[in-house]
Amino acid sequence: MTNVVIKKGLVFDMTRGFNQEIRWRVPATAAKWRGKAEVVMSVAAPLGGKPPTIDIRVRRTIEHPKGEGFTREGVRLSQEDATTLIKAIEHALSELRETDATG
Repeated sequence: MTNVVIKKGLVFDMTRGFNQEIRWRVPATAAKWRGKAEVVMSVAAPLGGKPPTIDIRVRRTIEHPKGEGFTREGVRLSQEDATTLIKAIEHALSELRETDATG
């Protein structure tokens, strides 16, 4: 019997003490996971009043031999760390666009 319930993007994990809401997903493109998993970003809201965090993780799909579920491959970021990551991604994308424009 599992303590994890998934309903319309919400993941309730009573054993770990938090709720997760999936906000973004894309099929995994790494050779190891291609066709067997997706990369998801979710907001993990701990029970007990702790601040929510951003979780970016590989999630096995039903096509995987072990079945559906989250893997250990990923990161959990504080709101401050997520903000600095956004800035770093925006800077990298800006540089890539400049490189594409100049040829």
